[in-house]
Amino acid sequence: MKIKNILRASLVFCGFAAVLTSCSDNEEAFFTVTEDDAPRILNTDFPGAGFELNRDQNLQFQVLVTPADMTTVRWYDDDRLVHEGAEIDKPFEAGEYNLKIVATTVKGKETYRKIRMVVKPLENDPVTEDKPMERLQAPGQKAIISGSHLSSIKYVLINGQEAKVTSDEDGYIEYIVPAGLTNGQYRLSLRNENNELFGGGLVTISDQAAGVIISKSEFSAKAKKTLKIQGKKLNEVTGVSIDGKSCEIQSQSEEQIIVKVPEMEEGTYELVVSSVNNDVRFLKDTELVDKATIDITLTAEEIIWEGKWAVDWGHIWEANEEELAALKNVAAPGVTLRLYISRTDSEYAKGCAAVNWADIVYGYSGDDRADVEFTFEDTYVDFVLTQKSMELLEQNNFEVVGHGFDLLKITVVLPDEQELWSGKWAVDWNHIWEADAETVAELRSVASVGSTLRLYIQRTDSEYAKGCPVVDWVNIVTGGSGDTGRGDTEITFEDTVLEFVLTQKSMELLEQNKFQVVGHGFDLLKVTIE
Repeated sequence: MKIKNILRASLVFCGFAAVLTSCSDNEEAFFTVTEDDAPRILNTDFPGAGFELNRDQNLQFQVLVTPADMTTVRWYDDDRLVHEGAEIDKPFEAGEYNLKIVATTVKGKETYRKIRMVVKPLENDPVTEDKPMERLQAPGQKAIISGSHLSSIKYVLINGQEAKVTSDEDGYIEYIVPAGLTNGQYRLSLRNENNELFGGGLVTISDQAAGVIISKSEFSAKAKKTLKIQGKKLNEVTGVSIDGKSCEIQSQSEEQIIVKVPEMEEGTYELVVSSVNNDVRFLKDTELVDKATIDITLTAEEIIWEGKWAVDWGHIWEANEEELAALKNVAAPGVTLRLYISRTDSEYAKGCAAVNWADIVYGYSGDDRADVEFTFEDTYVDFVLTQKSMELLEQNNFEVVGHGFDLLKITVVLPDEQELWSGKWAVDWNHIWEADAETVAELRSVASVGSTLRLYIQRTDSEYAKGCPVVDWVNIVTGGSGDTGRGDTEITFEDTVLEFVLTQKSMELLEQNKFQVVGHGFDLLKVTIE
């Protein structure tokens, strides 16, 4: 009995060994591949966010493939071969790359992996900006690339061809694109006087870019108001029309045209720009197209949100980050916030725009909150924003609260005014704000007797603040000058907007092609005209 057990155990062990041998044979068979097998990339260590490194670091990585002895690995950047071999240890110029790693067998079978790579510039390296209009270039034509620390760059290399920089500043370089380049996308290299190379990003070379280029293909404007069109070679434009109606050109330069929109009904129309050579194209994303459209409105409204939300005390509407950012981008004292609603409850309906349950106009909460009663006939309700609204929105919250109605749309009704400049400028007697040539041209193109010039300001000095818009230090409305004759406006801490109605004297002063804001103790935030 014992002998039988030993024999049985031996047979089991042999069977187990046979299984092991079989597994070993199968595993060996897995790696014993032929040239007819498809390739595979075996790596599990590709970084999820892509490769990230500094300009002074090499990209170091090894690709594991099977069948290893019968497969060639090639690395491409946007279809340009940059390396061959499974293992890479290579420097790259600063920029963003779309790498494609292709594994190809001797029989031509292939597989690939795509991965993004970001190479960061070092501090004080020459760096270029990604402006769509600048990235669209024509063979043999002048090109400009903006950026920073560019004054040391002497040559631009495109597809192995060298272009000498003809004008250089810290903020831009200018050069002539090599005439022999064929249409396509190329990566720029920037070379300084020490023959160091820096990444310049991608450019698209196109014969079509030799003519007039408009910076976008979709426009919006108000009837009987002005439209600003930007691009390059716009000094060659001979006419602009909307739905066949000619627009009056009020100012024109190489990079900008301002036209007056004719009287039209609301709708979407074709915008046509003609030029000396009738060679006009519009930029749509990164492509050039032949046609453009324009939305004509009578009242300008910026849509913040649109949909259908049943508002109830337990089901309030709340803005997400994008919607809040969109509101804060256009909100200002005097701007109208509009809620489109439809009453649903037969007993009662009321509500308001709010920030953390405080009404957005006054900041009241609880029983004092300024809820609006809705009737079944109401389709929208307006809230005129105040300085308090601006303070509330700094809490990074925006809601619609109430009961008994559907919220259908939220918009901002933009003032019937044209923005000339916006930013932040600390006005002082030794630090006045002065408009550039394009802003002066735009102001002159729309200004007339009776126009309202608005300065959006914020007082900063606790002792005193005053100022006014001027032409060469002369009051733009009255023509007064000097400490007493100019008639500066006193500014309080509550003031957010100063208004000046233009006169015939204003028109005469603007003939000097100057426009400034002088004074003391306040920040200038925006200049508009209506």
